[in-house]
Amino acid sequence: MKASRISIAAALFLIAPALAWSAPLERTSLRGREVLGLRLGGVFTSGVFNDEFGNGSEIEIHFTQGLSDWLGLEFALSSHNFGESKDEAKNILFFDRTDVNLQMFSLTVGAIALKNINDRVAATLEAGPGFYSVNAIVPEGFYEAQKTDNRLGLYGGAGLLVKLANSVSLSANGKYHTVFIRTNSEDTVHFYTGEDMVRFFQISVGVVIKAH
Repeated sequence: MKASRISIAAALFLIAPALAWSAPLERTSLRGREVLGLRLGGVFTSGVFNDEFGNGSEIEIHFTQGLSDWLGLEFALSSHNFGESKDEAKNILFFDRTDVNLQMFSLTVGAIALKNINDRVAATLEAGPGFYSVNAIVPEGFYEAQKTDNRLGLYGGAGLLVKLANSVSLSANGKYHTVFIRTNSEDTVHFYTGEDMVRFFQISVGVVIKAH
C-alpha cells in the first residue's frame, strides 16, 4: 500500500508541470495591471570600456504599471557589476591603489509596449531615460573607499514573457544602455577610457508576477 501511494505521488509530481502548461490561459494584457519582477544575468561591454573593465554580472528589480492592453510604464532598478580594472598603472595614478572595482546602479523609467504572440508568449519593447550612479570601489585594509559619479543616460530593450500561469511568467530580456560621461580628469570612466559616453548590453532572465 505504501509503495502504491509513493508511485501515485511520483506520477502526480511528474505530470503536474504538463497539466499546468496545458491549462487554459488568458492573453497577456497590461490594462490596470501592476507587475513586479526580478531578473539575473550579465553585462557585456565593447571597445575601450571592455579593454579597461571587461564584462560582468547583473541583477534587476523591475515594476510595470499598465496603462492600456499593450502599453505601460516600466521602472527598473539595476546593479551592473563590471568587476576589477585591468589597468593597474591607471589604478595607481588615479587612486594610488592597485585594486579598483567598478559598479553602476541605474534607475530607468521608460515606456513599454507588449504584443501577444499567442496565449502563452508575448514580446515586449521598451525605451526611456535613466539615472546612472557610477561607483569606483577601492579596498583600504578592512574597509572600502568609494568614488561616485552620477550621470544621465538612455536605454532601449526587448524581451519575451512566457506564461506559467495567469499571474506568473518567465521573463527573458535584453537592454542596451548609453551613459553620458563628463570629459574631465575627475570623472572615473573618462579617465580610464578617454571617451564621453560608454555603452553596454545587459541580458537577464527571471520571473514576473502580476500583483493586480
